[in-house]
Amino acid sequence: MRVICKVFILAVSALLFTQCRVTECQVVMADVNIDGWSDEITLSHINRDTTSRYALNLALHVNRLFNANELDVVITTMTPDSLRYTEHVTLPINTPWSTETESTTDIVIPYRQDVHLRCLGEYKIMLAPQQDIVGVEAAGINFQPQK
Repeated sequence: MRVICKVFILAVSALLFTQCRVTECQVVMADVNIDGWSDEITLSHINRDTTSRYALNLALHVNRLFNANELDVVITTMTPDSLRYTEHVTLPINTPWSTETESTTDIVIPYRQDVHLRCLGEYKIMLAPQQDIVGVEAAGINFQPQK
């Protein structure tokens, strides 16, 4: 009887563990010129799900030379069926340094909520800063699934 109880508890635990998984996100990043990011970068995201909705956040990996309070950037998105959308946005930045000795940190900047990618295939996202930004080592987009 004890063996059956233990097997039952293990089976229920395994079922709960597989049902309570962590929501995955996908971050697509590209290295930039650390002396001054001014050139456009192109990111690629392969969409395999046309039913989910995403929060899109800009992600920056920065070092101690970075001191901007806002990011002025042109974001162009090209869909798999060749539609193009371009917008010029200025986003506020808060740099979260956790310790004095930390040499790099990651910044996540909310950009769009409730985004529905309607086409299967490759989405191209171009990020073009509108001024020289010193201290950025990599830039990209975080595709965070929403419930």
